[in-house]
Amino acid sequence: MSRAELAERVNAWLLDNTGRPGALDRHYLGRLERGQVQRPGRDYRTAFRAVLQASDRDLGFALDPRTERLRRAAQHPRRADTTALSQAADMLSTVRRLEDETSPTAVLPSVAAHAELVNYLADESKHTAEAVGLASEISQYLGWLKIARDEYGDAQSHLDRAARLALEADDPQRLATALSFAAYRALLLGNYGQAANLNRAAMRDSRVDPGLRAYGHLQGAEIAAYDGDAHTATRMLTQADRLIENAPDPQELPDGSYWHIFPVLNGHKGFVLHALGDAEQARQTARESLEAMPEAWTRAEWAADHRALAGWEGDAATQRIRELD
Repeated sequence: MSRAELAERVNAWLLDNTGRPGALDRHYLGRLERGQVQRPGRDYRTAFRAVLQASDRDLGFALDPRTERLRRAAQHPRRADTTALSQAADMLSTVRRLEDETSPTAVLPSVAAHAELVNYLADESKHTAEAVGLASEISQYLGWLKIARDEYGDAQSHLDRAARLALEADDPQRLATALSFAAYRALLLGNYGQAANLNRAAMRDSRVDPGLRAYGHLQGAEIAAYDGDAHTATRMLTQADRLIENAPDPQELPDGSYWHIFPVLNGHKGFVLHALGDAEQARQTARESLEAMPEAWTRAEWAADHRALAGWEGDAATQRIRELD
């Protein structure tokens, strides 16, 4: 059925079974399909189940128990305990992995709504370190999503907030991640001096995990290369190689750094080689990286730059390659 046909049948079912005409149209169906409306009213849900012979869970209308728990916690914030915050962290982890399968644009509305709830819980819980740290992580993720959409002003606002909250929570991992995202933003905008300063700040605390530290050296090498400092770029690339060789098992990485595994880090090495002018080796490294990644990641929107560098997308220039070259 088309959207219009489905709306007509749902409206007819409502009239036949409740005596009240429905008001659905194709535009409302489009909002349902895009996730802008996630749970219609009770009568409409009943009509959809009857017309499509499906359950609420089949149709995406069933409540997520984690969402319900967080809703109750927001209504009674002084009861918000570590379990509620753990559920919030689990939901953030799920959405991150959903981005790997979809796109930043697809998950942005969900992350923005989730951030509002966690920020509220943090405020009402008198800013415990656990709540503030999670609020920092969501802000840093929003910053990343905004960078991916070329919304650099909004990205900076989110990343500034993420860094401030991480400092408040004394959380070096989240602080370093926020600063490295800010350095990436500055790199894309061609602000190499600012990018280098932010990169150094991100690597200042030795308490960050080895995967993030390896990425920090790769990022610093790429910034130096584009800034014309081949000596520093080569030195940092050599240091990154040693860190990558000794990278921990993926299971040992913090959840917020789950992508700092060998194939992805090796792919970032390709960007450094490209910036240094070694196009052939950069292409080979990018191909090896993609071939070693989980298959879903090779198709992810964030991997478009990796695919372009490897020559998998022909002449389709992507953000990093286009803007930095």
